[in-house]
Amino acid sequence: MSGTALEHLALQLRDRLQRFGLLIEALFGRAGGTFWVTPLAIAVAAGALWIADAGLDVLQRSFGDFSFAQSIASQTREVRLALVDAETGQLGYTLTGDARYLDPYTAAVARLPEIRSELARLARSDREGRTLFKEVDANLDRLLIFWQVTIDLVSKGDAQRAQAVIQGGRGKAIMDELRGDMKWLESIHESRLARFQEVWRQSLLAVRIVLTLLIVVIVGLFVLVLRYAQHVLATERRQKRYIEEERDRLERAVRERTLELSELAGHLQRAQEQERSRVARELHDEIGALLTASKMTVAWLIRQGKDLPAAARDKLVKLDAFLEQGVQLKRRVIEGLSPSVLANLGLNAALEDLAEQIASTGGLRASFRHAGTHPEPAADSAIAIYRVAQEALTNVQKHARATEAWIELDCGPDWIELRVRDNGQGFAGTAGGKVKTHGLHGMRHRAESLGGTFAVTSVPGQGARVTFRVPRTPPAAD
Repeated sequence: MSGTALEHLALQLRDRLQRFGLLIEALFGRAGGTFWVTPLAIAVAAGALWIADAGLDVLQRSFGDFSFAQSIASQTREVRLALVDAETGQLGYTLTGDARYLDPYTAAVARLPEIRSELARLARSDREGRTLFKEVDANLDRLLIFWQVTIDLVSKGDAQRAQAVIQGGRGKAIMDELRGDMKWLESIHESRLARFQEVWRQSLLAVRIVLTLLIVVIVGLFVLVLRYAQHVLATERRQKRYIEEERDRLERAVRERTLELSELAGHLQRAQEQERSRVARELHDEIGALLTASKMTVAWLIRQGKDLPAAARDKLVKLDAFLEQGVQLKRRVIEGLSPSVLANLGLNAALEDLAEQIASTGGLRASFRHAGTHPEPAADSAIAIYRVAQEALTNVQKHARATEAWIELDCGPDWIELRVRDNGQGFAGTAGGKVKTHGLHGMRHRAESLGGTFAVTSVPGQGARVTFRVPRTPPAAD
């Protein structure tokens, strides 16, 4: 087990014991009539925390020795490996003169300064082994000098002298002394590791004792905690039932209110269409008659007024033109209020005429396509579909920056679906068919009042699509 893991385990144990002590205090503070249990629980928890805290302090002190010993072991192992590589390269080069043997020697010698620097850092915090560290460092200097002398002799072509220096035993003596120092240094830190293991074993024993005490207390408190938990659960169940009943009541109220609003919206829309039809009839009957009579009178004056001054005759001609514009305006207003094409020729012809009107204004090409040969839908459904198509195309002209729009009508035996698409700039925020403008809200209310559905889908830069689906025969109004 690594030192970091041991320290983490000890801290985690201490934290859990602290939280358990707070839990016991909270539980027995709520349970009345058990005053004798609360001091006992607090005392046991406090004792457990004291034992855990004392054990943690001991572990923390021992952990420093453990980490230091691991560092020493790691560095001495690195020294041994570097010395083996360097000695192998030095001997190989001395015996053969082959420069390839110098590569491992050079690499090993290059690693030694970093290792020696780390050993020097460790020596500053270890009074017990400081002298040994100095001896190890001095022997390393002597050994490196010895090896370099032999390598220099071989490089100068005096291999026999280099071998004689090696056979003199000086290098072996330095190496033996260095190995002895490192072995003694390792033994010091092995004893530290042994002490840490003993402290760890004692700490585990203390933890077992603490856990045993806590288990005994937990078993004793279980009945009281269970009783309190049952009381809490019963209270929660009562509250949950009350909340569910209130939620159901509110949902019913919302559904009823929504239905009332939908019916009201449908009634207002029907009343609006009826009022439009009435106004259109009055415009046709009253204003139309006045305009027609005025136009006929002006035409008679023009025919009979050949001897009139030219200025007066021009005024009469202009008045006739103004009256003709008034007649055309009256027709457009009447068509907007109550489209005669829809009443006389049906929904398909009305939508096709609407597309032609939009296209004739310029700036937007509109086309109409229909599928299905079922009979004409009910009047409420037909006027709703026409108004939605009219509103959708108006939105396209105002906001979409589109060049083309498509009106599609699919007529089934029970349902009629209208789709209006465009190739405009589109917009975001329509996931799930949600709408955010009053015009679109009006379309949705039309669909809901007829028992249908409405959705808007759009992707920025790819246009938008309005889908309006209603039953062929809407439900009867109350």
